[in-house]
Amino acid sequence: MRILFDATTLCAPDGSMGAGIEQYTRCLLQALIKEAPRDVFFVAVPPACPKQAVERLIHGASNIRLVRTLLPRVPFLSRHLIAPIRAALCVPDVYFSPFGQLPLGWPGKRSAVTVHDLSIFDHPEWFPETSSWSFTTRYVVPRSFARATNIICVSHFTLSRLQALFPETTAKTVVVHEGVELGHYKEVEFADRFPFERDYLLCLGTVEPRKNLVAAFRAFDRFLQGHPDEAAKVRLIVAGKSGWKTAETEEAARAINHAWKKEEPEGVIRFMGGVTEEEKWYLLSRAAGLVLLSHEEGFGLPVLEAMSVGTPVIVSRGGALEEVAGDSAIMVDPDDTEAVSLALAQCLLVPEGLQSLREDGYRRAKQFSWEETAKKTIDVLHNL
Repeated sequence: MRILFDATTLCAPDGSMGAGIEQYTRCLLQALIKEAPRDVFFVAVPPACPKQAVERLIHGASNIRLVRTLLPRVPFLSRHLIAPIRAALCVPDVYFSPFGQLPLGWPGKRSAVTVHDLSIFDHPEWFPETSSWSFTTRYVVPRSFARATNIICVSHFTLSRLQALFPETTAKTVVVHEGVELGHYKEVEFADRFPFERDYLLCLGTVEPRKNLVAAFRAFDRFLQGHPDEAAKVRLIVAGKSGWKTAETEEAARAINHAWKKEEPEGVIRFMGGVTEEEKWYLLSRAAGLVLLSHEEGFGLPVLEAMSVGTPVIVSRGGALEEVAGDSAIMVDPDDTEAVSLALAQCLLVPEGLQSLREDGYRRAKQFSWEETAKKTIDVLHNL
């Protein structure tokens, strides 16, 4: 079978590896190439993606053909007109989009898309108010759902939201969870970026309203109020690029850092900005706990990543995060500052008491693999 894999989300617009959908695109493509050696994958690669990164991704694969996209300065024209023409010239049997959108100009009939997250429809106030986002949300995405032959959802929570918002998709949707790479980290040199002799809690992901970082900050502040001696010993680290509507988050951090300035002049809450893949795994492996109090997630891959290296996880109760974590994480109401504070104290002060949770988390992570994700995805594509 000839599969057109739309990998325009293979990297972030600035050429960095990115996270979220970019990571899903990379990991799934690698697994699909191995899982379906008899199929030929025509991979549409974005111009911004470094050549070396693409070569590493496809190294040793004989069943892949690269299709470079054009006109990066005119993204709409390139995405919806030029790219479909180039894709059609490959004569694919199936068009697959790992990020929920089909080009408006795509003429083919057999296609599948992966849907990660629909919170922009329920909570548009969490997202940028730009014309491009508005056009994509109101027109491109609904049209893609209507035209796609099959739709893959990364969680049952996402499936339920999709069917509630777009009931016509019910008969053509299936859930295929994401995967995680076990033991995927190594020692890296951070230089002066962070003094790792201290214990720290980790918030991982793009800084944006949906991540609800303010709730994590308030709970950490409450923990320090109950244990003021810890202010000079521990930190809350935010690792991730600055996204949008970050003013409230940044102001909350400034206020708490100012309150504890005497005990910790550099700040008890630190923003590291974007981190490399190696740095991410190193941060996860050494953290006292991962704190993910998101209002809503489509899946929540950092939960499994933390579990895979034996790090305790604190997550919001309900939704996709609870679906992914199962019984292997500390579930909290993110609006209950006292409850979250107690969970933070458990990770920082009595880590030995969480050994069974660490073991449960590792077993939970082993239930999710990119190989299994690829098997179920290729089944969907073959069935088309």
